[in-house]
Amino acid sequence: MQTQVKIILDKKLKKEYEIIVPYILVETKINDSAVEIRKTLNLKGFRKGQVPLEVIKQKYGKSLMVEESDKIVSEEIKKIVKDKNLKIAMQPKVDLKIFEEGKDLQIAASFEIFPEIPEVNLDKIKIEKREIEITPSDVDEGIDKLLKFYRKFDKQAGDYKAKIGDTVNIDYVGKIDKEEFTGGSAKNHQLELGSKSFIDDFEEQLVGAKKGDEIKVKVKFPKEYHNEKFSGKKAEFDVKINEVLSPQKLEINDELIKNNFGLENKTKLEEEIKKQISGNYQALSRDMFKKELFDFLNKKYDFDLPNGLVEEQLTGLWKEVEDEISANPEKFKNEKEKEKAKNEKRKIAERMIRCGIILNDLATKNKVEVTNDDINKELGKVLQKFAGQEKTIIDYYQKNPNAISQLKGSIIEEKTVDFIIEKANIEKKQISMKDFDKLWKKISEG
Repeated sequence: MQTQVKIILDKKLKKEYEIIVPYILVETKINDSAVEIRKTLNLKGFRKGQVPLEVIKQKYGKSLMVEESDKIVSEEIKKIVKDKNLKIAMQPKVDLKIFEEGKDLQIAASFEIFPEIPEVNLDKIKIEKREIEITPSDVDEGIDKLLKFYRKFDKQAGDYKAKIGDTVNIDYVGKIDKEEFTGGSAKNHQLELGSKSFIDDFEEQLVGAKKGDEIKVKVKFPKEYHNEKFSGKKAEFDVKINEVLSPQKLEINDELIKNNFGLENKTKLEEEIKKQISGNYQALSRDMFKKELFDFLNKKYDFDLPNGLVEEQLTGLWKEVEDEISANPEKFKNEKEKEKAKNEKRKIAERMIRCGIILNDLATKNKVEVTNDDINKELGKVLQKFAGQEKTIIDYYQKNPNAISQLKGSIIEEKTVDFIIEKANIEKKQISMKDFDKLWKKISEG
């Protein structure tokens, strides 16, 4: 008797097959396995290699049935994929229908199928890649920000009025609708006026304040505030000025630079700061390019997606939201608002899957491959982030094939983006740091 395979669901991106394996085939495999076991089995009351097959099957029959059935099913699934030329998007799902001794084995195997992917015309990809111009004033500003950590402060007398650039030591209590709220109070908090580290125009309302003053600060939380509980709400803060401190002018000299940064002089510090700024903005520029590239691909090439892949991606994205809900049960006003947020996450999941499929297709067609050297370099970057834990990280990747697969996926994505930059109609545009910052904020908020 032969295994019977019958299609029971035939959709464009999903196929499901019924597989019936005659029990006699399973029994034959169990007997063959029992014969192999008997050769080396030591069992009390029997000589080695002479244990009756019925005794072996009585002792190990259930585990052998599971093991051999699994082998048969795996082979049948491989055969279906090969014979039907299925380009599967993820591991097939197996649903066990009948699994009993003496009965034919019956399962349903469902397959998520990759869609037909339209040909990507690289000449149609017209996206700017920004290259940031770093001026001497940008470097000076970077040095000023760095040196803030090494400033000393002078306490001011009681009649001194605080100004932008000063630091005030404050106690404050925040209220919304006259009720104090969690995280809205602190004592002896050091706040630099003009740093924009507090919401709205909180800091500006303290300009002109003196030691001992008590001030009522009125603000409004922005709509996009990270804690949606406070989003768009008005608040009042009772603020007491404990101290006003003004920064001393810091004299930049070779001794300061040597002692704090291990560099020879200001020129070397400027070179290092410029290198750091350049590296940071190159990474941001690439992120911006990738976002605009993915937006273009997602909009230009519309095709159906394997639902299983989308749901898997959505599960990962929604887990972050569930963690936020655990921390803040009032994150959503109602189920409708929650469902709307989930639909937004689904769109993101679909975009990620669609772009991933397109990039993988481009990589395959253009022989963009991951080499061992690529993997070692990427692992090197990971190890740099976890200094002192190198062995733990290496063991993790050695024991988790999925982690290596994810690493390879990340590498192939980056190499394919490089390929697009090289081959497509990509215009490189010079842009100032300030203009880039404005554009980055606009794109991020959009």
